Amino acid sequence: MKILDGMRWGETELLKKGIENPRFDADLLLAETLKMARDRLYIDWDRDLSEQEEADFRKAILRRSMNEPLQYILKRQEFMGLSFYVDERVLIPRADSEILVEKCLELIKRENRQGQGRLVKIADLCTGSGALAISIAHYYPASEVVGTDLSSGALEVAHQNAEGLGVKVEWRKGDFVDSIRGEHWDLIVSNPPYVSIEDYSQCAPEIFHEPSMAFIGGSDGLDFYRRLAEEARSLLNPQGKLLMEIGWDQGKDVSNIFQLKGFETHVYPDLAGRDRVILAR
Repeated sequence: MKILDGMRWGETELLKKGIENPRFDADLLLAETLKMARDRLYIDWDRDLSEQEEADFRKAILRRSMNEPLQYILKRQEFMGLSFYVDERVLIPRADSEILVEKCLELIKRENRQGQGRLVKIADLCTGSGALAISIAHYYPASEVVGTDLSSGALEVAHQNAEGLGVKVEWRKGDFVDSIRGEHWDLIVSNPPYVSIEDYSQCAPEIFHEPSMAFIGGSDGLDFYRRLAEEARSLLNPQGKLLMEIGWDQGKDVSNIFQLKGFETHVYPDLAGRDRVILAR
């Protein structure tokens, strides 16, 4: 099998299974198998694959044809311009979550015009791969960032990512706010589970390869916001704030939860204009 034959075969196999962007995925999987850049495939299109390369490529296409996320096969996902290791222990970082990091950085820098200065204490709840915590610490080094998660496996992935990217973050195991009680924070950020049980049952098949605990937020998807609103005042400094990712249709409901606890709220949209991040202060 030549490279060009492999690209065409992979695309055809994925197309049969209804995989979106079959040529793109086949190209990336073949490039990964051959340890070369995707554009190099089109330069070396007539190169023969070895028996082992062909076998590895066929195995990767089979995995993708069974709806295993491309990111888990490649073992990486880009987020905020950084490359994160991902596997089945963690939620795959989505581009929509970059809005939360961007708003966090804007907020910090607006309140500290120099972009440096006093140490800002930040807690990232449900850190998963560590994408939020690591990105914030990377782009704002004058911060003391703690990432928490209930999953030991997720914390192992987060620790690996922090080491690989040369970023210092403290990792703590605990159920949501349990491991940050007794301290006061300038910012608490979180991308908590916010999908309702009903909506989860109707998700795309790729979703079911990711940890369900990272998605399901109770019968209506709002359980974690209620838990955080109950304790937020005792966790924050006097001027402390919360930034949370939300589902596209949850802006009003999450705002109400925090407003009933005396918070002012503001909802930020994503690039598609849908509600995505909520600020509570």
